[in-house]
Amino acid sequence: MKFTISRAALVKPLQIISGVVEKRHTLPILSNVMITVDNKSLSLAATDLEIELIGSTPLDQVEQTGKTTVSAKKLLDISRALPEDAVVQCSLEGEQMVIRSGRSRFVLTTLSPQDFPSVDVGTFVTQFEISQGKLRRLLGKTYFAMGQQDVRHYLNGALFDINQGVVKCVATDGHRLAFSSVSDANVGDARVKVIIPRKSILELIRLLDANSEDNISVAISENHFRVMTPDFTFTSKLINAQYPDYDKLIPRSVQNTAIASREALKQAIVRASILSSEKFRGIRLHLDKDQLRIVANNPEQEEAEETVTLEYQGNGLEIGFNAAYLLDAISAIGTDNVRWSFNDPNSGVLIEAFDKADSLYVVMPMRL
Repeated sequence: MKFTISRAALVKPLQIISGVVEKRHTLPILSNVMITVDNKSLSLAATDLEIELIGSTPLDQVEQTGKTTVSAKKLLDISRALPEDAVVQCSLEGEQMVIRSGRSRFVLTTLSPQDFPSVDVGTFVTQFEISQGKLRRLLGKTYFAMGQQDVRHYLNGALFDINQGVVKCVATDGHRLAFSSVSDANVGDARVKVIIPRKSILELIRLLDANSEDNISVAISENHFRVMTPDFTFTSKLINAQYPDYDKLIPRSVQNTAIASREALKQAIVRASILSSEKFRGIRLHLDKDQLRIVANNPEQEEAEETVTLEYQGNGLEIGFNAAYLLDAISAIGTDNVRWSFNDPNSGVLIEAFDKADSLYVVMPMRL
């Protein structure tokens, strides 16, 4: 194997695959990147046995094709440290990979590519296209509500509910729920429900461009989920479990509704929560006619109080919440005003954009 490539062209796919490379590896091969060179392109692959990520770039000059594996971190560190306009020559010499650029020379140990794990995805039964930006924004509006190391493993991920041109994404950790949906004609008549693991969701958020409206390909098999763009191919295992019926968790009939400025509400909660308990992050909301008081205190007997003007004609209510959960939901809403809907102090609050129906959030109260 021998090829020549610009530093910039080498760094790009290395940065793409870097998030998947195992930091605390049990198998030495998992800290390596698989390098494959054919007559036209360079392919770099990494896996942690749950996710496989392949980045590729075209090559202008290939002297010899082949494949090997080397330390992903060392190769990326070397590439980043070279001058921006550097030209890099890589060659496989015996059981070592030699990297030359200008007056620099590096020799890396390799491991056999035959030992590099491959992902057996089976047959893709569902395939469709979707705007890259739409998929990225969908994930960005829901990912924060996923569980973390929950014993109910199906909560440690997000549900994709795809049906007749609409892609719904749902995440819940049992204390809050985030729901968002997008319509895209390219989805066609695809109909499937799958749970994608937390790490895979976070990795897709890193990889996808929220500002790109280019279509990307999505393929789903019985046990795997794949996203393909011109720059990378991302494959993840699925969580094989039954997701809770999220419709039952969303309040459909509410007695009290308040409408407030998103930014004013957000800033008031941020300020009040400074003096909340560091462990529980609890705040109390006191709702009265056209006014919301936000009160927080801590074990040191310190207290903060904020008052926000809003539109509210319902009964007086006092409810306790985790401030971080409220802020996550409010921050995910992109409109100027938000609608809060309550029933009583023991039921969750429904948070929605005032004039859009594509996303909603439910936050359960906490005892303070």
